[in-house]
Amino acid sequence: MTQQPRQRSWRSGWRRTARIALELLLAVAMLVAIDRWLTGGTGFAQVQPNPYWLPVLAMALAYGTGPGVLAAAIASGLWLLYAHENAGERDYLDHLFHLSLQPLMWFSAAVAIGEVTIVRTTRHARLEKHGQVAARNLARLTEAFAALSHTNRRLQVQIATEAHTIGHAIDTATRVSSIDPAARRGAIGELITLAARTADFTCYRVAGGEARAWLHGAMTVRHRDVLPAGLVTCIGRPRAILHVADMEDRAMLEDVGVAAIALLDRAGGDLVGCLILHSLPFDALNASRTAELCEIASWLTPLLADSARATHPTVRPAGLVA
Repeated sequence: MTQQPRQRSWRSGWRRTARIALELLLAVAMLVAIDRWLTGGTGFAQVQPNPYWLPVLAMALAYGTGPGVLAAAIASGLWLLYAHENAGERDYLDHLFHLSLQPLMWFSAAVAIGEVTIVRTTRHARLEKHGQVAARNLARLTEAFAALSHTNRRLQVQIATEAHTIGHAIDTATRVSSIDPAARRGAIGELITLAARTADFTCYRVAGGEARAWLHGAMTVRHRDVLPAGLVTCIGRPRAILHVADMEDRAMLEDVGVAAIALLDRAGGDLVGCLILHSLPFDALNASRTAELCEIASWLTPLLADSARATHPTVRPAGLVA
């Protein structure tokens, strides 16, 4: 992981060095050609300011001290190479000063301008890095805010749809013992909605090996009147709940629902009913929620049996009265 950034940095530095060298060589070659063509190779002695200032200033302004000093060294070499005046016509010290003045100014300008360029580019790189960090932090804050907003909306919806107090649950449980069959069935449906946290369900009653729909939730749009025989045979053996989170259960629950809870008789262990949940969030099918869903069978099975007895009362034969 650490070698890749190093190799990338090394390649970038090598390319930068090659580009600077190529640009400098092209600039100097063009100036030498122009010097030979216009002035006969005198090093632009009669031209003020000297055109050899161009590569020095360009390198110092664009790349900093190092390339600027290199350009100044090349320009000074060319300047000294083409000694253009006869030393006998002037004093030796004056001639020496005349030859060294241009290189001195080139090196001084290259160092001064190059250091300013380095400070500027360093500050620009630091500001760019800070900007990238700020952009990443802003993106993270935006994602965190979006996640919090989504969680807040979900909680608001959950609170609005599940705003059932303990008093409401007690009132619903009280209506389970109502004499009116319709009120009793409605109370059982509300209890299932509270426990399963969904109103899209169908409760089936098993009789004669066939599971027929007995009660459905308020949000149930479509449901099977009779469950497939294969599902009735498999449910409850050996698990009390089947759900689509398990790959083995998806084929049996296809076009039926997302979860099937077996309602087993405590005494004999026979299947007396089945609760099908048609819609449920996929993350609700974890170990904790499936355990909560299985607890529904502990109180729904007796209510289903009591409702069956209430629907089909026992008829006693007439006897003699003493």
